[in-house]
Amino acid sequence: MDMDSYQEELIKKISAITPFYIVGGTVRDHLLNRPGKDVDGIIPIPLEELEKHLREWGYHPLKIGAKHQTLSVFQQGQRMDINFFDGDLEADALRRDFTINAVFQDARTGELIDPLQGREDLKNKLLRACGNPWERFREDPVRILRMVRFSVQYGMDIEEDTFRSAQSLLPELKHVASERTSEELGRILTLADPAAGIRLLNELGYLTLYLPELVRLQGLAQNRYHTKDAWEHTLQVLANTPPQPILRLAGLFHDLGKWEVASRECYVWGKCWAEDKGYYIGEYRILGRQLHRYHGDYVEVHGTRLDHYPQVIQVKRIRKDPSCRRGFEWVRDGKRHFLGHEKESGRLTRQILARFRLAMVLGKEGEGGEKDLLWLIENHMSGTLSFIAELRGEGTALQLNQKMRQFVWEKGWDGRSYRLTRVDQLLELWRADFYGGKKREPKEEQIFEELLEKLHQTNKAVQKRHQELEWGELEKFAQEHKIKGREWGDFKESLRKTRVVSVDWIPLTTGFLEKEYKHFKGRNYAKRERE
Repeated sequence: MDMDSYQEELIKKISAITPFYIVGGTVRDHLLNRPGKDVDGIIPIPLEELEKHLREWGYHPLKIGAKHQTLSVFQQGQRMDINFFDGDLEADALRRDFTINAVFQDARTGELIDPLQGREDLKNKLLRACGNPWERFREDPVRILRMVRFSVQYGMDIEEDTFRSAQSLLPELKHVASERTSEELGRILTLADPAAGIRLLNELGYLTLYLPELVRLQGLAQNRYHTKDAWEHTLQVLANTPPQPILRLAGLFHDLGKWEVASRECYVWGKCWAEDKGYYIGEYRILGRQLHRYHGDYVEVHGTRLDHYPQVIQVKRIRKDPSCRRGFEWVRDGKRHFLGHEKESGRLTRQILARFRLAMVLGKEGEGGEKDLLWLIENHMSGTLSFIAELRGEGTALQLNQKMRQFVWEKGWDGRSYRLTRVDQLLELWRADFYGGKKREPKEEQIFEELLEKLHQTNKAVQKRHQELEWGELEKFAQEHKIKGREWGDFKESLRKTRVVSVDWIPLTTGFLEKEYKHFKGRNYAKRERE
């Protein structure tokens, strides 16, 4: 069995004073010829006695757990967990989750002891609970999520009674600490095939209970450019993302809002009137900008009627209608729309984040965890919307260069630092979405890949430019012109963007500063006039 030298040395020392049985994932992965990392073991002597020996040998064990204590030793990035058992291996096996994790190896002799035929189940690719499956899941409902993970990770079918028992006990997960369920969900999402994990969670009924926002996407038809419904598209995007928790979660949640805003083109005519802080035409509530301009007028609205809120119409165009017509009409062969779905997806994701503890899954990744996840979801359409002309093969190289610098700066600058990683993640999510089931010609894919590569390069170039900025001349200029306080900060930010976004390097000469300060003062004056 593959182990680090420190693990082998520690097991040898423990085996000299008591029988030591290696069990769980270490043995399972060895039987599957997979590399292992941490070691789990059991001993028939009190943990307090072993703890004393470990300290005498120079180790620093930690006791973890309240009801069922584990003695853990951390060293060289590896972990060994040791538990007490009463000497009856079969009884210990029946308390474990699945038979594939209930194969023991005697550390002294190397003998494999398999009281529940776990090796046979491994060979047959069958995932089976130890003993009574209902009791096993009742003891710890998180085992239901572990069942999903093991099934997908090892390509195993789930034994029928095990699956049914897991289904019946799904509501028990409500009583489990959200940190534990979130951790298991994170592990499922970072599997090699995360979409298979989500499909199995759906088949089990988990999504209906705990992530109904996802279930609603099943069968939700998209526009004519898509070959998949919103559910299948989401799973494809998830599968396309690199195995980083923040990108996997962004891929899973990026289109949640489509159910809420799914709509079809229509016309509605009638008198526009205000009531209860909303605007109406007949029986329809109208959503749009500057509607106060049309209060009391007869209008024609070209908009979209929401599938799931049929009394609501989103305005695309509105104009006064002297004919004073009234009525509603679908646009023949009208488009499917999901106007503002990215913002709605962000709103729904906030609700999900309140139910789980996904911050612990994200960790330090994304330099902000949940906030960066929401940012990615709410901005996932920005690449397509910004470069729609270039994706059609339009525009010049010079215009594109400037446009790309502008784009990555706006996405990367957070007001304090330039976030290279955040821009790269946004581009990776865009790629996953681009290949998520839309009709594409090979030429379109070539244009997209070339654009994406240029954006990655531009991202690095903009970061480098920002790091090279110096401000000595600006400080002198500010002193001479008595620029201070908020005006100083705002002027510096204006210069920062101008210098970073510019294709060519801009030195801080007196002439340049005079010119920019004049423009800056003019913009501020015009802004105050508008306000």
